[in-house]
Amino acid sequence: MPVSSTFHNKLTIRAYLRRPNADGYYHVRLIARFHGDEFSISPGILILPKQKVGRKLVQLWEPKTRRVTDAHPNAAAINAELLKCETDITEAFHALAGPLGKQQVTSDAMWKKMLAKDAAPVVVVEPVQLTVLEHYAQWAAENEGILSTSYLKQAKYLSGQLHDWKPKLPVGELLTEKMVRAWQQHLVREEAADGSIANSFKWLRTLAGRIGVNPKLPWLKYKEVNAAQLDLTRDELHALLRADLGADERLQQERDRWMMQLLTGRRYSDLTVLRPEQLTELTIEDGSRVPALRHHQQKVTTEVLLPLPPLAIRIGERWNWQLPAMGNRQRNVLLKQVAKAAGITRLFNDAKISGGKVTDNYRPAWEIIGTHTARHTAGSLLLEVSGGDESLAAYVLGHVQGTTTGIYAKDKARRIAPLLLQAWQKVLGEFYDTDLV
Repeated sequence: MPVSSTFHNKLTIRAYLRRPNADGYYHVRLIARFHGDEFSISPGILILPKQKVGRKLVQLWEPKTRRVTDAHPNAAAINAELLKCETDITEAFHALAGPLGKQQVTSDAMWKKMLAKDAAPVVVVEPVQLTVLEHYAQWAAENEGILSTSYLKQAKYLSGQLHDWKPKLPVGELLTEKMVRAWQQHLVREEAADGSIANSFKWLRTLAGRIGVNPKLPWLKYKEVNAAQLDLTRDELHALLRADLGADERLQQERDRWMMQLLTGRRYSDLTVLRPEQLTELTIEDGSRVPALRHHQQKVTTEVLLPLPPLAIRIGERWNWQLPAMGNRQRNVLLKQVAKAAGITRLFNDAKISGGKVTDNYRPAWEIIGTHTARHTAGSLLLEVSGGDESLAAYVLGHVQGTTTGIYAKDKARRIAPLLLQAWQKVLGEFYDTDLV
């Protein structure tokens, strides 16, 4: 005798956040459960669950209601889209369950019903009507995995600045000459550094391109004036190498990291991906073999083949060519302790330039030194000991044309190796081929 099954007209819908992107936005997945089965769909909506405002962490997503709060970027449009998706699921279920809701509904049937449903008219929001944060969310999604994480974070920070200044202002209203001038005046009043102002204008030009405004308009340009950057003298470098750092392994480790940056001319992003496999050898004209580092620069993707002095080899071998990773902020704290222990007290004008106005700020060099000082020092000292030969410093810093790879790059490295090693001997003196203690 056949057994009859009764299916109740009951449907539950839950929303889950999954797969965050690099900026903390989560993809939404809606899951509907019914008749012992379930149906899930990802409508392509991105949600920012929480956001730090000042020192307070503000919740922007309410799991129980499956809605974002009014403080969420583009809240009204997101909540409308969530409601539409839930309504579509509910209507499809009731259509399949029949008037009394007794017909069995399966996930396959739900898929067919949803796909067969006539597409509702799509409400297109013009780019000029979107806010800075909405444009950033779209731009970040488009460039995820293409642009570096640091570049995405910088754009996020700049977007946040603009949002804090004029919340919810459409980009079309922001990108007018009057508003851009007002933004520049605001940054100058806040004493933002010239470099920060220039970065902000670069992001404004990106936004301009997204809404069809000519990025080359004169009022979208900002001429940055750079203050002099700290670089160590040979005596200061030797003092750093000679410094007694006691038993603090963190300071010894940081000195090794910084010296490896200096001797290779690398940015820290390049050091974090340093591997033993990147070490190779060059045979130079006299038949001797010189260790060299072959790798691609992370920032510009240019391949570099760089002859290394013995001190760099000693440091690399001590860490098996994989120096422990550490955040830039932590590194700068440790580096200042190393420089202080080395007695690097020369006063340096850490001048601040904002809106073309210079404010002097004399401080001991140990308070100013940072991870970026390594490249500045390498370029400066190589320029000094080579009699002003800019090509040598440029080669070490990786300022080469993208075409200088393969056979040509290897030939150039062979020819430059003797000159480069001689220059490092002059720079390092007694430390050219010795272990740091």
